[in-house]
Amino acid sequence: MPISYRIVITDDHKVLTSGILDLLKILPEAQFVGAASSPDELKQLLRNQDADILILDYRLRRPIQETHELVEWLIKHRPSLKIIMYSNDDVSKAFRDASAKSIQGYVMKNDEPGELLEAIKVVAAGGHYKSSSIRAQRSLHLLNEEERVRKLVALLTDREKEILVLIVEGMKNREIAEKLILSITTIQTHRRNIKEKLTAKTTIELRKMAEIAGLI
Repeated sequence: MPISYRIVITDDHKVLTSGILDLLKILPEAQFVGAASSPDELKQLLRNQDADILILDYRLRRPIQETHELVEWLIKHRPSLKIIMYSNDDVSKAFRDASAKSIQGYVMKNDEPGELLEAIKVVAAGGHYKSSSIRAQRSLHLLNEEERVRKLVALLTDREKEILVLIVEGMKNREIAEKLILSITTIQTHRRNIKEKLTAKTTIELRKMAEIAGLI
């Protein structure tokens, strides 16, 4: 069977690297072409060896900033290289903008071995992959966040809830005051109290919270 993609590993734990190599034997279409234990070793390796997929340990027993700097270097010098981030926890939120777009896979080290194999196959085919444990954590986080929002909104008085709905509908203070037959100063006070109770700074945040609470 022809080799369809070449894989490099960057991890400073030889045992983990050895374990990944054993896994790769299950994928006949994959070719292991090198391993590095530091950002500098990886850069040197990539200057001499082409690769399609990088399995990258997030921490590497060195400052996290070095991993981020390495990703930025890869974006600039090896833009076609697909990255699978391998870590002890969910680090997908640690990357933003171009860095986030350049990382096609996230797998945790305590995931089942099949997760890494699936990530390799999906990423090799041009897709993006997050392991089931990361997806489960995200789902739990969303549920917890929604519960937090509902509890905060429940602290509002009926009048504040009414004004919150009018605010997120785009009405100005004067319009709300005229509609509710209240003074502008009273509406301004309500608006300030609503933001303080909901710990929200923008109308966009208020709209999202109103939606979660079922007010709109």
